[in-house]
Amino acid sequence: MSNRAMTEMERDEENKVLSAVQAAGSVLLFCHISPDGDTLGSALALKCRLERMGKAVRLMLDGEVPQKLDFLPGAGSVEKPDGRVWAADLAVAVDVSCRERLGACEPFFAAAGGTAVVDHHGTNTGFGGLNLIDGAAPATAVVMFRLFEKMRLVLSREEAVCLYTALATDTGNFVYDSTNAESFAIMSALMEAGLPLADYSRRLFRVKELPFVRLLGLALPSLCLTSGNRVAGLRLSRAQMKAAGATDGHTEGLVDYAIDLEGVKLAYFAREMEDGRTKVSLRSLEPYHVDGVAARFGGGGHRLASGLTVNMPLEEASRVIEEALAQVCEDAL
Repeated sequence: MSNRAMTEMERDEENKVLSAVQAAGSVLLFCHISPDGDTLGSALALKCRLERMGKAVRLMLDGEVPQKLDFLPGAGSVEKPDGRVWAADLAVAVDVSCRERLGACEPFFAAAGGTAVVDHHGTNTGFGGLNLIDGAAPATAVVMFRLFEKMRLVLSREEAVCLYTALATDTGNFVYDSTNAESFAIMSALMEAGLPLADYSRRLFRVKELPFVRLLGLALPSLCLTSGNRVAGLRLSRAQMKAAGATDGHTEGLVDYAIDLEGVKLAYFAREMEDGRTKVSLRSLEPYHVDGVAARFGGGGHRLASGLTVNMPLEEASRVIEEALAQVCEDAL
């Protein structure tokens, strides 16, 4: 179903991952810290598939499942690292771009009999024993779906819901420029598997939790336009987060209100963390790219959507990021 020809190396790696999964009696799956729809949806789809194959499967996450994604089939089974390492035959990191993004789960990953990475980040360091990575894929869900096709099992409704969530969220509901013909071919297969599209589309893209709306009201007055209105920024303090009764997960999507302003080419959303550091989400429109800015500060992601965390107070971090984005504007001229 892929709309591009796989290289011999990619095909060989896919076959190796498939063989490792089929041979393993026990599999430990991992999502990345600050989980999004792609890492959770793809990992839960794989968990469902492996359990149908009769394998012992556990899914670990250093963090919490966001409330807006707790509807995913199997979300209640996600475990936190508890210090007791489970010696699985195989560990699979799903949508995890580097070892550090495993957080406190890293020792569990390293302790497995074999390790594999399934991902779509072009910056992935290939930290697994096996690495199935397609940096051109719009979501890890695409790489996972291809793997599922080779398993030759009928796609279940639960798997379809998980893969839809993964694919739809990482393509911005199929509007990002990474969206391609293969994305819609996969959607056709998910619909045939019984995906209730209207229901889950509303849950993901229409329904807003009250804390999110409160945060939006607090963040919008902070709007700052620089670089001739090409750079927009929003910010929230920890005190504002607490006043809104919000968790970190409730901030997802706030950066969109900055990048969607007419004339804006690059945007950031900065929020103060409990420990005083600042977490920043970055967005851009072609031909402007933010992955280089994220990498400069130890973060990562994609050309048009990246993130980072800096050991700076909120105001200082915002100023530094504005300067970095202003430089991107200048370099693109």
